[in-house]
Amino acid sequence: MEKKISQIVNKARRQLESIKNLKEFDKLWLTFFGSSGIFTGEVKKVSRLKAFEKPRAGKLINASKKELEALFANKKAQLLKKGVPSKIDVTLPGKKPQIGHLHPQTLVLNDLMDIFRFLGYRVAVGPEIETEWYNFQSLNFPPDHPAMDTQQSLKVPTDKNGNAILRTQTSSMQVRIMEKSPLPLRVIVPGKCFRYEAVDSSHGFEFWQLEGFAVDKNIRLTDLFGTIEFVLKKLMGESTKLRFACTNFPFVEPGVDTYMECTVCKGKGCSFCKQTGWSEIMPAGMIHPNVLKNSKIDSQKWQGFAFAIGLSRAVTLRYGIDDLRILTNPDLRILSQF
Repeated sequence: MEKKISQIVNKARRQLESIKNLKEFDKLWLTFFGSSGIFTGEVKKVSRLKAFEKPRAGKLINASKKELEALFANKKAQLLKKGVPSKIDVTLPGKKPQIGHLHPQTLVLNDLMDIFRFLGYRVAVGPEIETEWYNFQSLNFPPDHPAMDTQQSLKVPTDKNGNAILRTQTSSMQVRIMEKSPLPLRVIVPGKCFRYEAVDSSHGFEFWQLEGFAVDKNIRLTDLFGTIEFVLKKLMGESTKLRFACTNFPFVEPGVDTYMECTVCKGKGCSFCKQTGWSEIMPAGMIHPNVLKNSKIDSQKWQGFAFAIGLSRAVTLRYGIDDLRILTNPDLRILSQF
């Protein structure tokens, strides 16, 4: 056995000298130490020796194994030092992982919620699949209003009465909340809305909106103007230029539209603001008495105002983005700028 073991060690030493890469090294390792390897076979023969021969053979096997392992370890170190490629090179530095961050729309939403919480508003959420009652009829929409046409709202075949739609506005939560909440109240409702609408740089068929309303005694239109100015200047900056215009919505009377100077063109006129220099940002008004009535609220004792912020548009105006479709672009080269 001594002669055989000596031959195995010498053979391994000669073959290791000709090894040029780790693939050949691994193959040679298995030749000697694999389950059917040359050295492994000699180790198995020890069990067949006579009792008085085993101690001497065991010492020989252990010494030879250490010598072989040292030869293989030195050769592997030489190969790694020469920079021979391997499947996994433990000497290379690790790849730096990309660190995620909040989407610009989430940043603006969080800021808005902080501003409104400071003013005493609570945050509520509601269903994206809504009934026509809460989305339209409870908000004083007449049956023939164009917004109720299928060209403006998207039907969903889930309601047993056939009148379920994807909500077109988060205003659908107004009556839902008012009919179940004690007065007075201040609430904001952020959420996704859907409309059958042509997509362009400032409009989308799927968009985020933040609805808000307050109900209390002796609320006036001036309270609404003050709230709008405070919120938008906190969000966009104290130098933000605003203007109001009369408008009409079924669920408010009177109705107002809030415009802010376009941040994309700085008021000079561009495709985003339709060359006007101003962009609609926050339609609002005093809650219509019929809406209060549908919520079982006495309009002689209580008044309120409501407003809505186009969240997607607020993001584009805050960061000077000339196309809100960028917000749904998965290109990290764009989103990583915010």
